Amino acid sequence: MKPFTKGTSKAVRDKIPEIIRNSGRKCTVKELSDPEFLTELENKLEEELAEYLKDKELEELADLLEIVYRISELRGTSKEDLEALRLQKKLENGGFEKNFLLFGQDKCPAAEPSDAPEKLSSIVFRPKDSEIIEKHGVCMRVYTTQEDCSNAAILYQETDTGHAEEFVHEKSDFLYYIIEGSGTWVIEDREFEARAGDVVVVPSGKKFWFRGNLKQVCITAPAWEERFERHIRDIEL
Repeated sequence: MKPFTKGTSKAVRDKIPEIIRNSGRKCTVKELSDPEFLTELENKLEEELAEYLKDKELEELADLLEIVYRISELRGTSKEDLEALRLQKKLENGGFEKNFLLFGQDKCPAAEPSDAPEKLSSIVFRPKDSEIIEKHGVCMRVYTTQEDCSNAAILYQETDTGHAEEFVHEKSDFLYYIIEGSGTWVIEDREFEARAGDVVVVPSGKKFWFRGNLKQVCITAPAWEERFERHIRDIEL
């Protein structure tokens, strides 16, 4: 925690007053209402952002994330809803992985005129054009959409037992929509039950596997690339 001048006040983490008192120092604490604390916390957000921009410390990023989560809650949105919105925006608009810098139209080089008709991307991908593979106990119908839609890819899966491999994908989020059956997803060693009609979201960088009798659709965003996938261990189902 950064020191601050005597007589001033600022929002602090829940355990900070106890830590100060246990060190033999004195402090005064006032518990605010949610609307009052929201104002203080948004001031804290500005302060922590300035500290990160100055020091570029990972700890400051962690503080920013904690503050953002609490602000979201105080504004009536759960962390889960915030994460779902993040994934939705990433699916629609992409992330920041490609390091793009956008210039205004007046600064962009003009396109060369061309008489050639514009090439249209594929719109409908049919089962007969997909590839069927079986991997780690899961039979998959893979629709190869990456060339026409790099922001996301889709495949249909069926399994009687589950995915007998724990793995992590460093770039793509995995979104599963369960059509039939039920199963258990083990994400970062935590178990989550899911059944028909549910959607399971596995963020990129999280190790996971699943078990169950399932028919489901899996969407990866951005489109899955093998070079970003890393095997963790085989699973006995």
